[in-house]
Amino acid sequence: MKRSLLALFLFSNILFAESNPSPFSTGVSFSGYDSRYYTKRQETLWFRGEVCLKDLVLILPNEECPKHKVFLEKRGETYLGSYQFENKNIYLSYGNRFRPLNHFFFLREKFDFSSFWFLEQPTVRTGFLGLKFGESILGTYYAENSADKQPGFFLKPYKNYLELAYSPQTKEGFILLEFPSSEERKSEKKPYWFRTEIFGTKEDTQGIISASWADKEKDKRIFASGFRGRVGQLFQISERTDPEEKAGLFRFVWEPGPYRRLQFAESSRYSSDGKEIYSAQSVLGRMEILEFPWFAVLAQARAYSFSDHSSWVWGKGVYLSYQKKFWRWEIGQEWRKNGDRLTEAGLQISIGKNWKIYSSLIYAEEKNLLPAFAEESITPEETGLVVTDKSFYSFLRIFHPYFAIHIRHTREKEGKGDGLSMRFQVYIPLFD
Repeated sequence: MKRSLLALFLFSNILFAESNPSPFSTGVSFSGYDSRYYTKRQETLWFRGEVCLKDLVLILPNEECPKHKVFLEKRGETYLGSYQFENKNIYLSYGNRFRPLNHFFFLREKFDFSSFWFLEQPTVRTGFLGLKFGESILGTYYAENSADKQPGFFLKPYKNYLELAYSPQTKEGFILLEFPSSEERKSEKKPYWFRTEIFGTKEDTQGIISASWADKEKDKRIFASGFRGRVGQLFQISERTDPEEKAGLFRFVWEPGPYRRLQFAESSRYSSDGKEIYSAQSVLGRMEILEFPWFAVLAQARAYSFSDHSSWVWGKGVYLSYQKKFWRWEIGQEWRKNGDRLTEAGLQISIGKNWKIYSSLIYAEEKNLLPAFAEESITPEETGLVVTDKSFYSFLRIFHPYFAIHIRHTREKEGKGDGLSMRFQVYIPLFD
Protein backbone atom coordinates (compact mmCIF):
# COMPACT_ATOMS: atom_id res chain seq x y z
CA MET A 1 0.00 0.00 0.00
CA LYS A 2 2.81 2.44 0.87
CA ARG A 3 4.51 1.77 -2.45
CA SER A 4 1.24 2.39 -4.30
CA LEU A 5 0.69 5.68 -2.48
CA LEU A 6 4.25 6.77 -3.25
CA ALA A 7 3.84 5.88 -6.94
CA LEU A 8 0.51 7.77 -7.04
CA PHE A 9 2.15 10.82 -5.44
CA LEU A 10 5.02 10.87 -7.92
CA PHE A 11 2.72 10.27 -10.90
CA SER A 12 0.42 13.13 -9.85
CA ASN A 13 3.43 15.46 -9.72
CA ILE A 14 4.43 14.38 -13.21
CA LEU A 15 0.95 15.09 -14.59
CA PHE A 16 0.30 18.42 -12.94
CA ALA A 17 3.70 20.09 -12.54
CA GLU A 18 3.55 23.55 -14.08
CA SER A 19 7.20 24.53 -14.31
CA ASN A 20 10.35 22.89 -15.65
CA PRO A 21 12.45 22.18 -13.78
CA SER A 22 10.55 21.86 -10.52
CA PRO A 23 12.28 23.40 -7.46
CA PHE A 24 12.93 19.88 -6.19
CA SER A 25 13.23 16.88 -8.46
CA THR A 26 14.92 13.53 -8.82
CA GLY A 27 15.58 11.12 -11.64
CA VAL A 28 17.53 8.25 -13.11
CA SER A 29 19.49 7.76 -16.31
CA PHE A 30 20.87 4.61 -17.90
CA SER A 31 23.15 4.58 -20.94
CA GLY A 32 24.60 1.47 -22.48
CA TYR A 33 26.26 0.16 -25.62
CA ASP A 34 26.93 -3.47 -26.52
CA SER A 35 28.58 -4.96 -29.61
CA ARG A 36 31.13 -7.64 -30.40
CA TYR A 37 33.87 -4.98 -30.23
CA TYR A 38 32.91 -2.78 -27.29
CA THR A 39 30.72 -2.68 -24.18
CA LYS A 40 30.02 0.20 -21.83
CA ARG A 41 27.32 1.05 -19.33
CA GLN A 42 26.65 3.96 -17.04
CA GLU A 43 23.86 4.49 -14.52
CA THR A 44 23.14 7.85 -12.93
CA LEU A 45 20.87 8.60 -9.97
CA TRP A 46 20.37 12.25 -9.10
CA PHE A 47 18.58 14.79 -6.94
CA ARG A 48 18.18 18.47 -7.77
CA GLY A 49 17.12 21.29 -5.46
CA GLU A 50 16.62 25.00 -5.97
CA VAL A 51 15.85 27.57 -3.25
CA CYS A 52 15.85 31.34 -2.72
CA LEU A 53 17.11 32.55 0.66
CA LYS A 54 15.78 36.09 0.85
CA ASP A 55 17.14 36.73 4.34
CA LEU A 56 20.71 35.66 3.55
CA VAL A 57 23.22 38.49 3.98
CA LEU A 58 25.23 38.89 0.74
CA ILE A 59 28.37 40.82 -0.09
CA LEU A 60 26.50 42.44 -2.99
CA PRO A 61 22.91 42.77 -1.73
CA ASN A 62 20.11 43.20 -4.23
CA GLU A 63 16.35 43.36 -4.28
CA GLU A 64 15.87 40.13 -6.19
CA CYS A 65 15.86 36.72 -4.61
CA PRO A 66 19.28 35.04 -5.09
CA LYS A 67 19.20 31.52 -6.52
CA HIS A 68 20.89 28.59 -4.81
CA LYS A 69 20.92 25.30 -6.70
CA VAL A 70 22.25 21.92 -5.61
CA PHE A 71 22.70 18.82 -7.78
CA LEU A 72 23.64 15.52 -6.10
CA GLU A 73 24.27 12.47 -8.24
CA LYS A 74 25.80 9.02 -8.40
CA ARG A 75 27.39 8.23 -11.79
CA GLY A 76 28.27 4.58 -11.74
CA GLU A 77 30.19 4.15 -8.49
CA THR A 78 31.20 7.83 -8.27
CA TYR A 79 29.36 10.29 -6.04
CA LEU A 80 29.29 13.90 -7.26
CA GLY A 81 27.93 17.18 -5.96
CA SER A 82 27.35 20.49 -7.74
CA TYR A 83 26.40 23.94 -6.46
CA GLN A 84 25.32 27.16 -8.15
CA PHE A 85 24.72 30.65 -6.77
CA GLU A 86 23.29 33.42 -8.92
CA ASN A 87 21.94 36.87 -8.20
CA LYS A 88 21.68 40.16 -10.05
CA ASN A 89 25.45 40.71 -10.03
CA ILE A 90 27.23 37.36 -9.67
CA TYR A 91 27.23 33.87 -11.17
CA LEU A 92 29.15 31.18 -9.25
CA SER A 93 29.12 27.41 -9.71
CA TYR A 94 31.27 24.35 -9.08
CA GLY A 95 30.80 20.65 -9.79
CA ASN A 96 29.65 18.47 -12.67
CA ARG A 97 26.35 20.03 -13.74
CA PHE A 98 25.98 23.80 -13.61
CA ARG A 99 27.37 26.16 -16.24
CA PRO A 100 26.27 29.59 -17.51
CA LEU A 101 26.35 28.62 -21.21
CA ASN A 102 23.76 26.67 -23.23
CA HIS A 103 26.33 25.33 -25.71
CA PHE A 104 25.49 21.61 -25.92
CA PHE A 105 29.09 20.46 -26.49
CA PHE A 106 30.69 22.83 -23.95
CA LEU A 107 32.66 20.71 -21.44
CA ARG A 108 29.98 18.01 -21.41
CA GLU A 109 30.60 14.46 -20.28
CA LYS A 110 31.26 12.47 -23.46
CA PHE A 111 29.34 9.27 -22.88
CA ASP A 112 26.08 10.58 -21.48
CA PHE A 113 23.79 13.58 -21.93
CA SER A 114 20.38 14.68 -20.71
CA SER A 115 17.47 14.51 -23.15
CA PHE A 116 15.56 17.07 -21.09
CA TRP A 117 16.19 20.58 -22.42
CA PHE A 118 15.42 22.18 -19.04
CA LEU A 119 17.83 20.00 -17.07
CA GLU A 120 21.54 20.74 -16.73
CA GLN A 121 23.80 18.58 -18.90
CA PRO A 122 26.38 16.26 -17.28
CA THR A 123 29.84 17.86 -17.52
CA VAL A 124 33.40 17.21 -16.49
CA ARG A 125 34.34 18.86 -13.20
CA THR A 126 34.09 22.60 -13.70
CA GLY A 127 34.02 25.88 -11.81
CA PHE A 128 32.63 29.20 -13.05
CA LEU A 129 32.80 32.76 -11.76
CA GLY A 130 31.07 35.53 -13.68
CA LEU A 131 29.99 39.14 -13.29
CA LYS A 132 26.57 40.08 -14.61
CA PHE A 133 25.79 43.39 -16.29
CA GLY A 134 22.06 43.44 -16.95
CA GLU A 135 21.43 40.77 -19.61
CA SER A 136 25.17 40.18 -20.14
CA ILE A 137 27.72 38.09 -18.26
CA LEU A 138 31.53 37.96 -18.37
CA GLY A 139 33.68 35.53 -16.43
CA THR A 140 36.32 32.85 -16.07
CA TYR A 141 36.17 29.08 -15.64
CA TYR A 142 38.07 26.01 -14.52
CA ALA A 143 37.63 22.67 -16.29
CA GLU A 144 39.24 19.32 -15.63
CA ASN A 145 41.91 18.45 -18.25
CA SER A 146 41.24 21.55 -20.38
CA ALA A 147 41.42 24.58 -18.10
CA ASP A 148 42.93 23.28 -14.85
CA LYS A 149 46.38 24.86 -15.30
CA GLN A 150 45.24 28.07 -16.99
CA PRO A 151 41.75 29.50 -16.50
CA GLY A 152 39.38 29.82 -19.43
CA PHE A 153 37.16 32.79 -20.25
CA PHE A 154 33.53 33.10 -21.30
CA LEU A 155 31.21 35.88 -22.47
CA LYS A 156 27.46 36.21 -23.09
CA PRO A 157 26.99 39.67 -24.64
CA TYR A 158 23.19 39.66 -24.49
CA LYS A 159 20.75 37.00 -23.31
CA ASN A 160 21.10 33.62 -25.07
CA TYR A 161 21.67 34.79 -28.65
CA LEU A 162 25.47 34.61 -28.53
CA GLU A 163 27.93 32.75 -26.29
CA LEU A 164 31.73 32.69 -26.46
CA ALA A 165 34.31 30.71 -24.47
CA TYR A 166 38.04 30.06 -24.85
CA SER A 167 40.67 27.96 -23.07
CA PRO A 168 44.26 29.29 -23.43
CA GLN A 169 45.54 25.96 -22.07
CA THR A 170 44.22 23.80 -24.92
CA LYS A 171 43.63 26.60 -27.49
CA GLU A 172 40.03 25.35 -27.68
CA GLY A 173 37.19 27.74 -28.38
CA PHE A 174 33.39 27.57 -28.23
CA ILE A 175 30.77 29.68 -29.97
CA LEU A 176 26.98 29.51 -29.91
CA LEU A 177 24.91 31.78 -32.14
CA GLU A 178 21.17 31.31 -32.48
CA PHE A 179 18.06 33.26 -33.38
CA PRO A 180 15.52 33.08 -31.99
CA SER A 181 17.08 31.99 -28.72
CA SER A 182 16.48 28.55 -27.30
CA GLU A 183 14.03 29.98 -24.77
CA GLU A 184 12.06 31.84 -27.45
CA ARG A 185 12.01 28.83 -29.78
CA LYS A 186 10.22 26.70 -27.20
CA SER A 187 7.13 28.90 -27.62
CA GLU A 188 6.99 27.75 -31.29
CA LYS A 189 5.70 31.18 -32.38
CA LYS A 190 8.36 31.93 -34.99
CA PRO A 191 8.39 29.89 -38.23
CA TYR A 192 12.16 30.16 -38.67
CA TRP A 193 15.34 29.58 -36.70
CA PHE A 194 19.10 29.64 -37.13
CA ARG A 195 21.62 27.95 -34.87
CA THR A 196 25.35 27.35 -34.97
CA GLU A 197 27.41 25.57 -32.33
CA ILE A 198 31.12 25.30 -33.00
CA PHE A 199 33.91 24.07 -30.76
CA GLY A 200 37.48 22.81 -30.94
CA THR A 201 40.90 24.08 -31.93
CA LYS A 202 41.93 25.79 -35.15
CA GLU A 203 43.27 22.46 -36.48
CA ASP A 204 40.28 20.38 -35.32
CA THR A 205 36.96 22.25 -35.49
CA GLN A 206 33.69 20.47 -34.84
CA GLY A 207 30.06 21.48 -34.43
CA ILE A 208 26.75 22.02 -36.17
CA ILE A 209 25.13 24.77 -38.24
CA SER A 210 21.45 24.61 -39.12
CA ALA A 211 18.70 26.86 -40.45
CA SER A 212 15.02 26.18 -41.04
CA TRP A 213 11.77 27.77 -42.13
CA ALA A 214 8.45 25.96 -41.79
CA ASP A 215 4.77 26.58 -42.39
CA LYS A 216 3.18 23.89 -40.24
CA GLU A 217 -0.35 24.66 -41.41
CA LYS A 218 0.56 23.93 -45.06
CA ASP A 219 3.24 21.30 -44.36
CA LYS A 220 5.97 23.33 -46.03
CA ARG A 221 9.60 23.32 -44.91
CA ILE A 222 13.08 24.34 -45.99
CA PHE A 223 15.94 22.98 -43.92
CA ALA A 224 19.73 23.05 -44.27
CA SER A 225 22.38 21.81 -41.87
CA GLY A 226 26.06 21.05 -41.66
CA PHE A 227 27.74 18.89 -39.04
CA ARG A 228 31.29 17.83 -38.24
CA GLY A 229 32.08 15.47 -35.39
CA ARG A 230 33.17 11.97 -34.44
CA VAL A 231 33.00 9.34 -37.16
CA GLY A 232 30.64 7.14 -35.13
CA GLN A 233 27.98 9.85 -35.17
CA LEU A 234 27.62 9.78 -38.97
CA PHE A 235 28.95 6.36 -40.08
CA GLN A 236 27.66 3.02 -38.82
CA ILE A 237 29.67 0.61 -40.96
CA SER A 238 30.92 -2.94 -40.54
CA GLU A 239 34.63 -2.19 -40.81
CA ARG A 240 36.33 -0.90 -37.69
CA THR A 241 37.14 2.80 -37.75
CA ASP A 242 39.92 4.71 -36.04
CA PRO A 243 38.53 6.52 -32.96
CA GLU A 244 40.51 9.60 -34.08
CA GLU A 245 38.62 9.78 -37.38
CA LYS A 246 36.17 12.62 -37.92
CA ALA A 247 33.11 12.89 -40.14
CA GLY A 248 31.13 15.65 -41.81
CA LEU A 249 27.60 16.01 -43.18
CA PHE A 250 25.84 18.59 -45.34
CA ARG A 251 22.10 18.22 -45.85
CA PHE A 252 19.47 20.30 -47.67
CA VAL A 253 15.74 19.50 -47.59
CA TRP A 254 12.94 21.28 -49.44
CA GLU A 255 9.36 20.17 -48.85
CA PRO A 256 6.99 22.40 -50.88
CA GLY A 257 3.92 20.52 -49.67
CA PRO A 258 2.66 17.25 -48.19
CA TYR A 259 4.32 14.16 -49.66
CA ARG A 260 6.77 16.18 -51.76
CA ARG A 261 10.48 16.38 -51.02
CA LEU A 262 13.75 17.27 -52.66
CA GLN A 263 16.86 16.38 -50.67
CA PHE A 264 20.61 16.50 -51.14
CA ALA A 265 23.05 14.98 -48.67
CA GLU A 266 26.80 14.50 -48.59
CA SER A 267 28.73 12.65 -45.89
CA SER A 268 32.52 12.42 -45.58
CA ARG A 269 35.04 10.58 -43.43
CA TYR A 270 38.35 12.20 -42.48
CA SER A 271 41.52 10.67 -41.09
CA SER A 272 43.09 11.93 -37.89
CA ASP A 273 45.25 14.35 -39.92
CA GLY A 274 42.22 15.85 -41.70
CA LYS A 275 42.43 14.09 -45.08
CA GLU A 276 39.20 12.86 -46.69
CA ILE A 277 39.25 9.08 -46.97
CA TYR A 278 35.64 8.38 -48.03
CA SER A 279 32.55 10.25 -49.21
CA ALA A 280 28.92 9.42 -50.03
CA GLN A 281 26.31 11.56 -51.76
CA SER A 282 22.59 11.17 -52.23
CA VAL A 283 20.03 13.13 -54.27
CA LEU A 284 16.38 12.31 -53.59
CA GLY A 285 13.09 13.40 -55.11
CA ARG A 286 9.59 12.20 -54.26
CA MET A 287 5.96 13.10 -54.90
CA GLU A 288 2.52 11.60 -54.56
CA ILE A 289 0.96 9.65 -57.41
CA LEU A 290 -2.27 8.69 -55.57
CA GLU A 291 -3.70 10.42 -52.51
CA PHE A 292 -6.46 9.16 -50.23
CA PRO A 293 -7.86 10.56 -46.95
CA TRP A 294 -5.71 8.30 -44.77
CA PHE A 295 -2.61 7.68 -46.87
CA ALA A 296 -0.90 8.42 -50.15
CA VAL A 297 1.12 6.36 -52.63
CA LEU A 298 4.46 8.01 -53.34
CA ALA A 299 6.97 7.58 -56.13
CA GLN A 300 10.62 8.21 -55.29
CA ALA A 301 13.82 8.49 -57.30
CA ARG A 302 17.24 8.58 -55.67
CA ALA A 303 20.78 8.69 -56.97
CA TYR A 304 23.86 7.63 -54.99
CA SER A 305 27.52 8.40 -55.44
CA PHE A 306 30.29 6.74 -53.42
CA SER A 307 33.97 7.64 -53.63
CA ASP A 308 34.99 3.96 -53.99
CA HIS A 309 32.67 3.52 -57.03
CA SER A 310 33.25 5.22 -60.37
CA SER A 311 29.65 5.96 -61.37
CA TRP A 312 26.34 7.08 -59.88
CA VAL A 313 23.82 4.40 -58.91
CA TRP A 314 20.11 5.06 -59.47
CA GLY A 315 17.24 3.72 -57.43
CA LYS A 316 13.46 3.90 -57.65
CA GLY A 317 10.96 3.32 -54.89
CA VAL A 318 7.30 3.10 -53.98
CA TYR A 319 6.07 4.16 -50.54
CA LEU A 320 2.84 4.33 -48.58
CA SER A 321 2.71 7.46 -46.42
CA TYR A 322 0.51 9.64 -44.24
CA GLN A 323 1.43 13.24 -43.45
CA LYS A 324 -0.72 15.78 -41.65
CA LYS A 325 0.85 18.50 -39.49
CA PHE A 326 2.35 16.65 -36.51
CA TRP A 327 1.75 13.09 -37.72
CA ARG A 328 3.87 11.27 -40.29
CA TRP A 329 4.45 7.66 -41.15
CA GLU A 330 5.76 5.86 -44.21
CA ILE A 331 6.87 2.45 -45.36
CA GLY A 332 8.17 1.35 -48.73
CA GLN A 333 10.84 -0.28 -50.81
CA GLU A 334 13.62 0.92 -53.07
CA TRP A 335 15.17 -0.98 -55.97
CA ARG A 336 18.58 0.05 -57.29
CA LYS A 337 19.85 -0.60 -60.80
CA ASN A 338 22.84 -2.51 -59.45
CA GLY A 339 20.48 -5.10 -57.91
CA ASP A 340 20.40 -3.77 -54.34
CA ARG A 341 17.05 -3.76 -52.56
CA LEU A 342 16.14 -1.71 -49.51
CA THR A 343 13.08 -1.63 -47.21
CA GLU A 344 12.53 1.59 -45.25
CA ALA A 345 10.03 2.76 -42.63
CA GLY A 346 9.64 5.93 -40.62
CA LEU A 347 7.37 7.43 -37.96
CA GLN A 348 7.06 10.94 -36.51
CA ILE A 349 4.28 11.74 -34.04
CA SER A 350 3.69 14.77 -31.82
CA ILE A 351 0.88 14.64 -29.25
CA GLY A 352 0.25 18.08 -27.84
CA LYS A 353 3.40 19.86 -26.70
CA ASN A 354 4.67 16.98 -24.58
CA TRP A 355 4.82 13.65 -26.38
CA LYS A 356 7.14 13.26 -29.37
CA ILE A 357 7.89 9.89 -30.99
CA TYR A 358 10.37 9.38 -33.80
CA SER A 359 11.45 6.11 -35.38
CA SER A 360 13.30 4.98 -38.50
CA LEU A 361 14.11 1.53 -39.85
CA ILE A 362 16.16 0.14 -42.72
CA TYR A 363 16.33 -3.48 -43.80
CA ALA A 364 18.92 -4.22 -46.49
CA GLU A 365 19.23 -7.43 -48.43
CA GLU A 366 22.39 -9.31 -47.38
CA LYS A 367 23.64 -9.30 -50.97
CA ASN A 368 23.48 -5.49 -51.18
CA LEU A 369 26.69 -3.97 -52.49
CA LEU A 370 26.32 -0.33 -51.36
CA PRO A 371 25.44 1.46 -48.09
CA ALA A 372 22.22 3.36 -47.31
CA PHE A 373 21.29 6.59 -45.54
CA ALA A 374 19.36 6.38 -42.24
CA GLU A 375 17.91 9.31 -40.30
CA GLU A 376 18.87 9.61 -36.65
CA SER A 377 19.49 12.11 -33.83
CA ILE A 378 22.78 13.99 -33.61
CA THR A 379 21.89 16.09 -30.55
CA PRO A 380 18.63 16.18 -28.55
CA GLU A 381 17.33 18.86 -30.96
CA GLU A 382 18.96 17.96 -34.29
CA THR A 383 18.56 15.03 -36.67
CA GLY A 384 20.95 13.99 -39.40
CA LEU A 385 21.70 11.22 -41.87
CA VAL A 386 23.87 8.23 -40.98
CA VAL A 387 25.68 6.21 -43.66
CA THR A 388 25.29 2.53 -42.86
CA ASP A 389 26.02 -0.79 -44.54
CA LYS A 390 24.29 -2.82 -41.81
CA SER A 391 21.77 -5.43 -42.90
CA PHE A 392 19.36 -4.04 -40.26
CA TYR A 393 19.28 -0.58 -38.74
CA SER A 394 16.58 0.78 -36.46
CA PHE A 395 16.28 3.86 -34.29
CA LEU A 396 13.59 4.85 -31.79
CA ARG A 397 13.27 8.08 -29.82
CA ILE A 398 10.40 8.74 -27.39
CA PHE A 399 10.33 12.02 -25.52
CA HIS A 400 8.13 13.50 -22.82
CA PRO A 401 9.23 16.22 -20.35
CA TYR A 402 9.46 13.49 -17.71
CA PHE A 403 10.46 10.46 -19.76
CA ALA A 404 12.91 9.90 -22.63
CA ILE A 405 14.27 6.82 -24.38
CA HIS A 406 16.69 6.38 -27.31
CA ILE A 407 17.32 2.93 -28.78
CA ARG A 408 19.47 1.99 -31.76
CA HIS A 409 19.71 -1.64 -32.91
CA THR A 410 21.94 -2.74 -35.76
CA ARG A 411 22.89 -6.06 -37.36
CA GLU A 412 26.07 -6.65 -39.30
CA LYS A 413 26.19 -7.99 -42.84
CA GLU A 414 25.24 -11.67 -43.09
CA GLY A 415 24.02 -11.55 -39.47
CA LYS A 416 27.54 -11.54 -38.00
CA GLY A 417 26.74 -9.78 -34.75
CA ASP A 418 24.34 -7.19 -33.35
CA GLY A 419 24.94 -3.81 -31.77
CA LEU A 420 22.58 -2.23 -29.23
CA SER A 421 22.74 1.33 -27.91
CA MET A 422 20.18 2.54 -25.37
CA ARG A 423 19.60 5.63 -23.26
CA PHE A 424 16.72 5.63 -20.77
CA GLN A 425 15.96 8.67 -18.60
CA VAL A 426 13.25 9.61 -16.11
CA TYR A 427 12.60 13.00 -14.53
CA ILE A 428 10.36 13.17 -11.43
CA PRO A 429 9.26 16.54 -9.99
CA LEU A 430 8.90 16.19 -6.22
CA PHE A 431 7.30 19.53 -5.38
CA ASP A 432 5.99 22.27 -7.66
